[in-house]
Amino acid sequence: MSEFVSNPIFYTEKTKDISISKSNTLIEAGFDLTLAEHDLMTLAINKLHKQATGNHEVFITAQEFAVANKISDSHAYQQLKATADKLMERHLKFPLYIDLDKKQNKEPNAVCVVPPKHGRYETVPTKHNWLQSVGYMESNGFIYLLFTDPIRFLIDKTGDAYTTYNFTNTIEMTTFGGKRLYEMVCKWKDLGKTKLMYIDEWKEFFGVVDKYPRTAEFKRWVLLPAIAEVNAQGDFRISLNQEKIGRTITHFQILIKKLKTEKTKEESKPNRDPNTVDIFANITDAQIAKYSMILCKLGSISDLSNFPDYPTFANWIGKILRDPESANPIHAKRIFKALRTETDFKD
Repeated sequence: MSEFVSNPIFYTEKTKDISISKSNTLIEAGFDLTLAEHDLMTLAINKLHKQATGNHEVFITAQEFAVANKISDSHAYQQLKATADKLMERHLKFPLYIDLDKKQNKEPNAVCVVPPKHGRYETVPTKHNWLQSVGYMESNGFIYLLFTDPIRFLIDKTGDAYTTYNFTNTIEMTTFGGKRLYEMVCKWKDLGKTKLMYIDEWKEFFGVVDKYPRTAEFKRWVLLPAIAEVNAQGDFRISLNQEKIGRTITHFQILIKKLKTEKTKEESKPNRDPNTVDIFANITDAQIAKYSMILCKLGSISDLSNFPDYPTFANWIGKILRDPESANPIHAKRIFKALRTETDFKD
């Protein structure tokens, strides 16, 4: 039985923190959602990615939504019902990249979510609906979401380029703009600044491209309140940098200072039974390349593969070895158990 069916409750009261892994393309896409819609899509995409079922579809129960957002069950029911009425109308915009070398050589996977490193690519602006279908079952208290192919493509490609953050850190935020900017800041935090973007690009990011014709209005009603909310949250201190041509503001950029020291993986480990499989290891890139090829041929985890060949399965295993927190925890534990018990790997 697939985990999609056998484990429908993914977010539970035992989950103290909810680690979100989201494609960088989604982090920087342009769209406009309500707060509840944004929370729902974030939780649904994260659940679908980490359960790794290969499906387009996912259930989010009112109980899960309530636990994740720390709200009452009755409020969660109301929020899910309200989102079901509007989600089919929502769309988003993001770029895809055509690898010209692969296209010329007729190789697979020519469409990329990040620009190829060799620099020979075409950028294709795209616009899509989030969902093919949505349904709300009031009697059973869940919402059903069937994602469109482009969104599933981004979910499947999450491991190529993604951002992780703690969902719990955003639940007190009261604006869509604040939540969106927080995600953007998490993506760029290690660099200390976001990329420099035209004003129209920022307006597209916040989903207000047809509003606020004057830059001063956009700053006052959208950008500055979002900056204030991220600062109030407490993980970062961010400020606005603006560039001008003459007297005209043309670009904005967010400068980022991290205020809280992030816990290392070792510090983040909970007290646990000594028989629990440890999914963290000191493992180098060379070891990842070696052991992922060994693991992909083991019968004990062969059921995890729906890939066409060993190298593709090994690549998937390698991503989990590199960043187990971004993966389905059940899959990660099985892979690390096999690594420690069926190979010669030593920590």
